[in-house]
Amino acid sequence: MSTNWSIHHVNLEARDVRATAAFYGTILGMQQADWVFPASRGYLPGAPDKLALMADGRDSHSGLHLIAPDETFAEKNGLAFNPSIGGHVAIQVDDLDAVIARLRAAGIRHSVTGEFAIPGLRHVYVEDPSGNLVEVNGAVG
Repeated sequence: MSTNWSIHHVNLEARDVRATAAFYGTILGMQQADWVFPASRGYLPGAPDKLALMADGRDSHSGLHLIAPDETFAEKNGLAFNPSIGGHVAIQVDDLDAVIARLRAAGIRHSVTGEFAIPGLRHVYVEDPSGNLVEVNGAVG
């Protein structure tokens, strides 16, 4: 039942996305990159004052995500959890379907999306037993 995994990104809630991105760029030397939306894009505000990507260079969207809190995000995407509030860590796995099957078998509340925020990835949102929101990603297809 071992799963190959890696941290794909950390998403931080940012009350002021531009000032927060400037902090990470100026103080930590991170480079901001353009967010590329998939054709099957869900509701994800893309304005520079709502969303920023501090890319780590591993792939087009890995690194640090900064997002303005949006009370309507979960509802607009049909999710049980709101990934724009409070932040979350995103873990990428080789077999997302196996993770989904284990969540279902355990009766753990979760939300499954198709490709809606990051090109080439599907997402599952779930809370761990301590109430931390976790996004689990896997390749589309």
